[in-house]
Amino acid sequence: MHKVERLELTTNFPIGPVYSYVVFGEKLTLIDAGLKNEQGWKELNSGLHRLGISISDIEQIVLTHHHNDHTGMVDWILEKNPSLSIYAHKDTEMILKDENYLEWSAEFFEKLFIEFGLTREMATQWAYRKGHRGYFEVAKVDGVLKEGDYVPGLPGFQVIETPGHSQDHISLYNADEQLFICGDNIIKGVHGGIFLDAPIQGTERPKPLLQYLNNLEKCRKLPVRLTYSGHGPVIDNLNEAIDGHIRNIENRTQRVINTLKKAGGEATGFEIIQDMYRGRYEKAVITFVFEIVSVLDLLQERNIVIAEKQNGVYQYRLVNER
Repeated sequence: MHKVERLELTTNFPIGPVYSYVVFGEKLTLIDAGLKNEQGWKELNSGLHRLGISISDIEQIVLTHHHNDHTGMVDWILEKNPSLSIYAHKDTEMILKDENYLEWSAEFFEKLFIEFGLTREMATQWAYRKGHRGYFEVAKVDGVLKEGDYVPGLPGFQVIETPGHSQDHISLYNADEQLFICGDNIIKGVHGGIFLDAPIQGTERPKPLLQYLNNLEKCRKLPVRLTYSGHGPVIDNLNEAIDGHIRNIENRTQRVINTLKKAGGEATGFEIIQDMYRGRYEKAVITFVFEIVSVLDLLQERNIVIAEKQNGVYQYRLVNER
């Protein structure tokens, strides 16, 4: 049996602390590395000390995805323990470090934001933000993980690709012990967020909410005793948590439909955000853009909404209007 210990690490995010996990396997493994801040670093070291180990004892890190509250302290850990190995999805290092991809990503988002109805000034400001970069400068991925792989040094833990929260998101499942380490894929009682990543150049944009709903159904089929998430409590009833996420998604889709009805059946994406999140969206424009883009993808898939480009900006219209 694998011993799994949870370390609570401070963030400055509304969702609260992030959790890293120490798994005692053939190799002492750290799952995710918290946000880069001094308090989190102290908590990581003190948490390891309580377990009778230290940074220098860690033999490998497995990253569930590239977001900075999960990769932030990797470089600091490597300074203390440069011999450890890092495992992650095949796209993690590209998203964080590949200069060609980063340049293309900024261009992609500037165009997407303009088409969504943001002003050019806002589109440029948000598209060229630093984002999750700068937290993975020294580190490199030593081994890539994909669907069906078993994690080296953690016998029985199999990789499940779970894109939606990010395109490089992976979860780890141990069928024999019915343990599920799922990063931000499923968080009990909290909307973990659907985020967009730029596609690899020359490919179509992913539709992360559609991916996410597929992943939830895939995870529902897993016999699971305990689920360890990147935020929130340990989950002892996975299907109940999945049902909660689906209800939240359906509630948001209905809110978008109601907002379009209120607007006479047609609006830009940014107009939808301004109405739904009045007084809130200004401080987190990009979060709401990602959310509403994803919901509109779902509504188009269901043939409830269609998108028509007018003067370079998409107008979203309820199918039964006009």
